[in-house]
Amino acid sequence: MDPEVISLKERLMEKDKEIAALKEKLAKLQTLTGSSNSLIELQEKVTALTPLKAKETLSNEDIMRYSRQLLLPELGVQGQLKLAQTSVLVVGCGGLGCPLAQYLAAAGIGRLGLLDYDEVELSNLHRQVLHGEDTRGQPKALSAAQAVRRLNPTVQCVPYRLQLSHENALQLIRQYPPCVSSRPQTRSLGQRQASLPYSPKKRNICQ
Repeated sequence: MDPEVISLKERLMEKDKEIAALKEKLAKLQTLTGSSNSLIELQEKVTALTPLKAKETLSNEDIMRYSRQLLLPELGVQGQLKLAQTSVLVVGCGGLGCPLAQYLAAAGIGRLGLLDYDEVELSNLHRQVLHGEDTRGQPKALSAAQAVRRLNPTVQCVPYRLQLSHENALQLIRQYPPCVSSRPQTRSLGQRQASLPYSPKKRNICQ
C-alpha cells in the first residue's frame, strides 16, 4: 500500500480518537450543567419567573443524592418534595452568602436566586468558597451560580447582577418568599418591603 495512504489513515485514526475524547469531555460538561441548552444567563433586571413544576415523586437519583437527609423524620420524602418546590433568594454572594447558597443547593432547593452587584476579586477567594481563580473578574452572582450548578445540576439558578433597592425589592420578594441577606442594610430594606400587605401569604427575610 502506498506509504502516503498509510500515513493518512494513521492520521485519520488519531483524529478519530481526539474527536471521541472531545465528545466524552462535552458529555461530562453537559451533565454538570444540566444540558447543552441550560446555560446560566446573568440577569440585569428583575423579570417574571415561571412557577416551579410540582414533583409527585423522587427519582432514583434523587433518593441516592438525598439519602442521608431523607432519614430525618422531620424531613422525609414529603419534606424533600416541598424543598424542590421552594424558591429562595440569597442577597450577597460573599463570605456568608456563598456557604448559604452551597448548603441550600446541596439540600435540594428548587430555585435559588443569587443577587450581587460586585465582581470576584483575589481578596475574596480565601473566604468566599464558591469563587475561584478561574472566575476572577466575573460577576459574583454568575460565579456562584456556576459553582452551585456543578454541585447540584437539578437546582434552577437565577443570578442577578443588581443591588437590592426600593424599586426592585418588592418584585424580588414576590418571587422568592424566603429572602436571605447577610447585610444589615438589605435586611432592613427587605423587611420593610415584606411587611407590605400585597398578599395574605407571609414573606420572610432571614437574618
